[in-house]
Amino acid sequence: MMLLSLAKSVTSLFCFFVFMKASATYLSGRSDGICETFVLGKGFFCTEFHVSTDDRFVLSLQRILAVNTTAGNGRIPVFLYHGIMQGGDVWVMNGAEESLGFILAEAGYDVWIGNSRSSDFSFGHLLYSPSQGEYWDWSFDDIVAYDLPAMLRFISGVTEKRILFVGFSQGSMAGFAALTENCLARLVEKAVMLCPVAYLSNIRSIVAKTAAFLFLDQLELVLGVTRFSLSHDIVSRIISMACLRTKSYCLNDLLTAIEGPSCCLNRSRASYYNKYEMQSTSMKNIVQMAQFVRSGKFCKYDRGFIRNLIHYWSFIPPSYKLHRLPEDLPFLLAYGGNDYLADTQDVMRLKSEIPRNVEIHFLPNYSHSDFVLGMQAQVDLYPRILSFFQG
Repeated sequence: MMLLSLAKSVTSLFCFFVFMKASATYLSGRSDGICETFVLGKGFFCTEFHVSTDDRFVLSLQRILAVNTTAGNGRIPVFLYHGIMQGGDVWVMNGAEESLGFILAEAGYDVWIGNSRSSDFSFGHLLYSPSQGEYWDWSFDDIVAYDLPAMLRFISGVTEKRILFVGFSQGSMAGFAALTENCLARLVEKAVMLCPVAYLSNIRSIVAKTAAFLFLDQLELVLGVTRFSLSHDIVSRIISMACLRTKSYCLNDLLTAIEGPSCCLNRSRASYYNKYEMQSTSMKNIVQMAQFVRSGKFCKYDRGFIRNLIHYWSFIPPSYKLHRLPEDLPFLLAYGGNDYLADTQDVMRLKSEIPRNVEIHFLPNYSHSDFVLGMQAQVDLYPRILSFFQG
């Protein structure tokens, strides 16, 4: 008992110094940022910050408040975190009545939108430019170790309140991983995971599965591709190869082939969505997702036997231990029956490993993007999120 008490004291002291370390942040504005492009014209207050990570990336955070308030004091902070190859704009891209960011602000919450290191709306790196390979030399593990801690600690420092967390797709995956490490769990009050992913062994996207099992991700590394972008010539050729091999219609509708048939996207806005969606990410991030598909595990980046031993002191990469999630942290998992990426079997496996009762919200006709861009989500989903936060 005495040893347990000592261990908790040491952990608390360690976390205190970790939080003190992550305090270097700045206020900024940019003419092409999320505030200017998506928020201010819709009648909301919006402030833009940039936050430095320990590995010298400079991320952006947007704080949104409804016009009936002039400060976030007294309001509960909600943090919204996007998925892979996206930015924080996904939360405010639709109208004020249809976007979760605006709906939460109107409901009286202090809304914070996070942007990862690869987002078009972040500020780059202090040493490297996107044209350099070093800029893209990171994996999902670095989002967990650096990006999410920097943003959550900053919000906690500004608001001095515990945070309500909403993660979408890889944003949920980063949340699950980071809340088992980095002393972050004590900052979060509740968590909503939309299209929650940790395990990917049952994904139904034939294109993504084919690419993973043909090791096309490794082929790109051999060819020296460090940045994954659909506009890259080698990337587009490899996607075309996967489409043709599976005899898929994805060459005509790549989004449906990867995510599943949407019920609720406004197809007339497709060109508008495409302008901002499918942003770049690192090749290592894509490789790690493919490793999850092949291995059926939720673990750190597999560097190969020798480099694993050097880096992890083990021939195999360590797993993210979901049983370490706090028993007193409530979760709401929302997923769809037509989602080819967050498959029901994988979601149920994830649910079984969270060490507490978990609330479920299942929408049988929803695909992946319907949860953040669908025109019906303000009826089918967002009221449930508000109820969960208020309950």
